[in-house]
Amino acid sequence: MKKTIAAIASMLALAGACTEPLNAPTEDALVAGSAQPVQNLLTGVLAQDRSAVSAFSYLLYPEGLARNALRPDPNEPRFVSDLIAQTMDPSAFIGGSGWNGYYTTIRAANQLVASPSTASLAAGDKNAVVGLVQTLKALQYVRLLQLRDSLGVAIQTVAISPPDPIRTKTAVLAYASALLDSAYTNLTATGVSAQIPVTLPSGYKTNGDFSQTLNIAKFNRGLKGEVEVYRLLDHQSPCTACAATAITALNTAVAGISLTAGGLAFGPYYEYNPSAPESFSYPLADPRIYVTDNWVQSAAAGDARLGKVSQSSTPSVTNGGLNQPLTYKSSLTLSTNQTRPLPLRRAALWYVLRAQAEAESGQLAQAAADLSVVRSVEGGLASLGTFANVAEARAAVLYEYRYSFLFEGPYHLGALRAYSALTQAYVSQSGMPTLKTDPNHAIDPRQTTLTFPQNESVARGGDVTPKP
Repeated sequence: MKKTIAAIASMLALAGACTEPLNAPTEDALVAGSAQPVQNLLTGVLAQDRSAVSAFSYLLYPEGLARNALRPDPNEPRFVSDLIAQTMDPSAFIGGSGWNGYYTTIRAANQLVASPSTASLAAGDKNAVVGLVQTLKALQYVRLLQLRDSLGVAIQTVAISPPDPIRTKTAVLAYASALLDSAYTNLTATGVSAQIPVTLPSGYKTNGDFSQTLNIAKFNRGLKGEVEVYRLLDHQSPCTACAATAITALNTAVAGISLTAGGLAFGPYYEYNPSAPESFSYPLADPRIYVTDNWVQSAAAGDARLGKVSQSSTPSVTNGGLNQPLTYKSSLTLSTNQTRPLPLRRAALWYVLRAQAEAESGQLAQAAADLSVVRSVEGGLASLGTFANVAEARAAVLYEYRYSFLFEGPYHLGALRAYSALTQAYVSQSGMPTLKTDPNHAIDPRQTTLTFPQNESVARGGDVTPKP
């Protein structure tokens, strides 16, 4: 997919604070029933979606907060200091990131769904397109909450001004759940087109053909299960009934998937091209990123996922206040990975999510079986026996997130938050990065989220208290 976003998407406002009106200049002379305007709009949505997630705020910063990886840059200490040493600055590039891009995608999705060109499609084609786009829209809210959690986020309405209020995590999760159900209804409607009637990026066909509406529906149910697990484990308003809803959705997502490496890779992927005219490389092919020594030392003996890292011939700098340099590099950071694909979501995640729901509802044998799928296929480790209790199951969930999903998203950080596990004892383990000024983590803030962007607070007159 080319880097250039279609004209209609490039004119969208970035966030709720923006006051520019929406325009649709490319739709002044629509041809009734033509898919080309829809293709232009969808290209914009897909390009912006990839751009928003292909950033350190989603792929690297959560790994820093979870003490899995850092980027000790000799020219920028905040890559370390703002993540593990001090409360991050909401006006700086770390604290204020991971916001605008998702709302750009949401507004692009809203524009496509409301477009006359979408309305002019045949009913089956329209259902397929709307189902895909609304699923991607829900994905943006999930990502926003993965980064902000209990701080809440805005639910984007059509109005541009005043800015949308900040809503509670509970409210946003409920909204995303309903949005996914609506999209699933579109994707499974009688007469829905078997194929999405526009061209999708090549990464949607590398690990399963996600130009097929049936597979987009499985992706939708995987995301629905993810949302329901987050609702189940929501500290503010835990939803016990959501465990069963999550399991039902995830059963649909993994149905028919082989228990192999290829099966666990099943999902839509972003692809990257460092060559012109796109010039958009895999975002983590950065030699300044290091995995923490604890990530390596905490792995089980023989875990094949340790093959993702190797000891670096050049230790990191201690910039940002690190007490000791980091010594391990991830193979993902090598320049040879500039075209490496990145999953939006993949089947391995759905097995771990189902295990979480099963564990919380007392289905400990089933949880062990689901975690064993990922553990044995991706880690090469022996299967787990039935857990003695929920605490043991949670520890196993944390392990699988930490080692199978490194640099894929904030999954390990989210599980640490959900289980209240980002504690003094956790950060004080051997091999955890420590600070020259605080080698015992006595003043370690142990942050679990990115801050709320200061410009969004200003736009709301300082009122960022989440509303139900």
